Amino acid sequence: MATPRKLLFYLSNQHNLIVKLTIFFISVALMVYVMPREGKFRFEFVKGKVWLHEDFIAPFDFAINKSDSEIREETNLIERAGKKYYVHDSQVLFEKQRDLPAELDSFIRRVTGVDASAYAPAQKDRLKILENGRDWLSNLYVKGIIQNVLDSPEKSASNLVVEMHDNIAEEKRISDYYTKNAAMDFLATNLYGSNKWEDPELKLFFERFITPNVFYSDQLTQSAREKAISNISLTRGMVSKGELVITKGELVTPEKFQILESVRQEYEAQLGSLQIDSFWVIAGQAGMITILLAMLLLFLILLRRDLFEDSLKLSFLFSLVVAEVVLVSLLTRMHVVSVYIFPFCIMPIIIRSFFDTRLALFAHLLTIMIIGFLVPNPFEFFIIQMTGGIACIFSIVNMRKRSQLFITITLLTLAYLACYGAITLMVEGQPSAIRYRDMSWLGASAALSLFSYPIIYFIEKVFGFTSDVSLLELSDTNNPLLKQLALQAPGTFQHSLQVANLAEAAISRIGGNTLLTRTGALYHDIGKMELARYFIENQVTGVNPHDELDFDESARLIISHVKRGIQLARKHSLPEKIIDFIRTHHGNSRVQYFYRSFLRNFPEAEVDEAAFRYPGPIPFSRETAVVMMADAVEATSRSLKIINSDTIDKLVEDIIRQQIEDNQYINANITFKDITAIKKLFKKMLMNIYHVRTEYPK
Repeated sequence: MATPRKLLFYLSNQHNLIVKLTIFFISVALMVYVMPREGKFRFEFVKGKVWLHEDFIAPFDFAINKSDSEIREETNLIERAGKKYYVHDSQVLFEKQRDLPAELDSFIRRVTGVDASAYAPAQKDRLKILENGRDWLSNLYVKGIIQNVLDSPEKSASNLVVEMHDNIAEEKRISDYYTKNAAMDFLATNLYGSNKWEDPELKLFFERFITPNVFYSDQLTQSAREKAISNISLTRGMVSKGELVITKGELVTPEKFQILESVRQEYEAQLGSLQIDSFWVIAGQAGMITILLAMLLLFLILLRRDLFEDSLKLSFLFSLVVAEVVLVSLLTRMHVVSVYIFPFCIMPIIIRSFFDTRLALFAHLLTIMIIGFLVPNPFEFFIIQMTGGIACIFSIVNMRKRSQLFITITLLTLAYLACYGAITLMVEGQPSAIRYRDMSWLGASAALSLFSYPIIYFIEKVFGFTSDVSLLELSDTNNPLLKQLALQAPGTFQHSLQVANLAEAAISRIGGNTLLTRTGALYHDIGKMELARYFIENQVTGVNPHDELDFDESARLIISHVKRGIQLARKHSLPEKIIDFIRTHHGNSRVQYFYRSFLRNFPEAEVDEAAFRYPGPIPFSRETAVVMMADAVEATSRSLKIINSDTIDKLVEDIIRQQIEDNQYINANITFKDITAIKKLFKKMLMNIYHVRTEYPK
């Protein structure tokens, strides 16, 4: 029986496991907390497919809801056939009749040159014109002069309008009104009906009094239209309790689908109103989420043990999953926009940028499985998001250009739209059923995935991770630090380029992060800049400063380039992943040339081997191990006096055999099969570099 002291001792030795379990269960708890508490309709059905369950009998009375397309069709009909509202302004007639006397006096004075009020004959004509003019204006404006002119105001139902006059609504036809042209024709007819008033000047005078007094009201029209739309009935018909809804093996036609969808909605609404025991709902949700997250943990344990052991990376990964589930839950509760607008592919892009393709795909699939419990039509949702995620992840397997992200978004958009269109055609059976609004949500989701770029930058600064985007920028030879290396130590820069080419090809052959390997190789020797002349590749004058130094002092200067490189890298804020290549590219091996020179010149002296050995550590990944091999092979190949296939073959075999004997690769995940493939590749590449022809047997 374990005592409390033994239990505490055991727990203290398992703190890493406790941290991981805490991360796991906090993630489960947060996702369960945002899950809906209501139950779900247990039967799954798809339009156009066969009903695979037993015969379904209506468990209660329910109304058949109209489909979205039916409601949309009725809405469009109201918008097309809805009557327009016009406002009849009585003030216009009052203003025109008020202004007529003064305007008429001015007109008579201008035409006749006399004052109508002082000249009796003119005064008589004035009164007659004024009396008739008022009658004409009254006739025109009481009937109404409509604002817009219609080419053919036919007397049909389509020309019905609603007139608002003194807050009284009256239905009229367009033909009941005067247009401006019709009003002018009326005026001309009445003017020319009197011989005394055929003066064109008089006609022009009265035409100035013709203005519309019936105006179109967009506000009233829209208000009436919205009211009519709000009054649309959302149901059609009823299904009674005990009525057979669908039989096993029967095709789910659009009509049957709408009935089943109606009973599903009513069933879930009744579950919510009955306040079902939420304990069991929560228990089921917790169990399902625990299983799915446990699968993610198992994936990490089996295939990415390094991530599982790193609590920071593990918490980061689970935080991404939890954040996406929580945000989607909030979006579904808002009921403002479609859930499809959410950029689901940001998470796999981020995971791929920092980790690998398999993890990005696996995490994405598990996350959208969990989100499937939050969204309507989970099967359709899962298929669309799975297709989009796969297209997105596979398009950035090798992110070598900054523009790759835009290509990824384009492919994601095409995958979304193609998948959505195919599902709609398969279910609905007609192209007209494709809802372009839903397609716009998916296009917006793909566009929003561009925000992954600034999010990746933010994560790098907060968590200290290194993304492929940063590695791309660092691997650019125009980077200030690499330009400085090329200027101060040109031989070392050329050596680094060759090492990068060798290492990149090797890691590509055995599997690994090629971009990280190339970038690490480019920076592995930056510590040589300060003492460039002490390294043979930079000695162009034939003068070797080591000739004036003791062997142990020369070894100390050579070894110091590792420490100097680390200091320089940190000064320029290089990521730790790159600094690892500087630390490990010599492991804890000896500076063989000066060590052997010391033994040869001082055979009796006691040698301090530590003075001739690099501080380490030894490589701990495939990438750092490959750079160590490439560095040693490339540097030594420059000292070959005779270069042919035999000398290159012997050089590669001897160097890598010596490194294996020195236990330089015992911490790296690399096999003898990998090493054999690397050696074969190095030999071939070195022969190409030095233009060595393959010797064929005679």
